[in-house]
Amino acid sequence: MGRELMDRELLQSLYRYCFCLTGNNSQAEDLLQTAVESWLKTSSRPLQLRAYLRKVIRNQFIDDCRRLKIVDFEPLDDNAPVLLDEICLEEVEIQHNLIEHLFELLNPAEREVLYLWAIEGYSAAEIAEDLQQPRGTILSRLHRIKLKIADLALDDAAQTIGGL
Repeated sequence: MGRELMDRELLQSLYRYCFCLTGNNSQAEDLLQTAVESWLKTSSRPLQLRAYLRKVIRNQFIDDCRRLKIVDFEPLDDNAPVLLDEICLEEVEIQHNLIEHLFELLNPAEREVLYLWAIEGYSAAEIAEDLQQPRGTILSRLHRIKLKIADLALDDAAQTIGGL
């Protein structure tokens, strides 16, 4: 895919990905700009430009976090439950303010998985392949996201009932 095929839709999609990782508008813009500049400086012509740039963005984000010593590590519990039921996140109705609050509670790895799953429509297996991580890790992250959503929904319901 050539440089001329980078369109507004692709840039918007990549910006949303950057924002999911950083949680900050200006950092997302800087991350996207760095990735695009890096791609333009190389002679590389990847077949899957979107996937290639996402990988560049992700690697740059990790490098930036390491340099600033703000990496968000979360230990993985080998015995943690995985998404065993068929309930999907899209079946859970969440108001706009709950989504914003949830976004603040998620770490970058969880935001990345949520983005790839909910926005890009990837399956857990596709996310695992794309991020080069075990499928169980992705399912665990989805499960933690689901639990955080359930907790937020309960908190919101309790506040609504208390406010009546």
